[in-house]
Amino acid sequence: MGILQHLEELRKRFQSVFLVFIIVFVMTLAFDIRVADVGGVPVPYPFPDMYNSIASKVFRVALEHVQPLNVTAVVFNPFDAALVQIKVAFMLAIALTVPTAAYQFGMFVRPALRPRERKIILRIVAPSVTLFILGMLVAYYVILPPTFEFLYSLADALGVQQKFLAIDQLVDFLLIFTIAFGLAFQLPVVMWALAAAGMVSPDFWQRHWRIAVLAIFVFGAFITPDGTGVTMMMVALPMLGLFVIGLAAARAAWRRREGPEEKPLEGGPPT
Repeated sequence: MGILQHLEELRKRFQSVFLVFIIVFVMTLAFDIRVADVGGVPVPYPFPDMYNSIASKVFRVALEHVQPLNVTAVVFNPFDAALVQIKVAFMLAIALTVPTAAYQFGMFVRPALRPRERKIILRIVAPSVTLFILGMLVAYYVILPPTFEFLYSLADALGVQQKFLAIDQLVDFLLIFTIAFGLAFQLPVVMWALAAAGMVSPDFWQRHWRIAVLAIFVFGAFITPDGTGVTMMMVALPMLGLFVIGLAAARAAWRRREGPEEKPLEGGPPT
């Protein structure tokens, strides 16, 4: 195929991904999923409902999960609620379109890959996606609730009587924090891939572990909202564990790449 044919193929696959994205975005923004009883069998079907859409339900679940007691969720202008629904629907559309995008991209590059290269990509993609999802779940279920509790407890200590939580700022923070934590969980995959490609040896990570630890704490301080250091530690400690896991994975990849050491033949070298 020539360059124009490649571009046309890429355009068609991008159109497919974009179409799926638009459909999912509209569905999550303006539709609710209801269940009809058809002959005793529950059948789900989409029902137009802007006030109880999928995006609205997801936001309500997230708000209930992180909102501390005695804290009131508020909007400061008429557009906040609409923007929140659009942002949530947008992120849901991206998340639900990822499998289609990965499939279309894989089919686009597949003819240019050898069987061994396809296996390497699968070895990277599967753990990368798993760790990204795991990182987002850890941030959402483990890190965020105690973070909000702790930060608002400081307001209690100052004698603040009314505590508010702006929903637009909440959505922005949830999205940035969970995505950043998901990306942070890619550390073992990056270390393994660099070792498997022969670019960075495990000894490099071991020699510079102090710099790596410092970078992890700086990253934890950058993505956490308070300056107390408590939430920074909650972010940094899991990443330190991931660094140790990545170092072990890099060593295994490096040994596999070098192969078994050749033993000298008895009786001297062959003639």
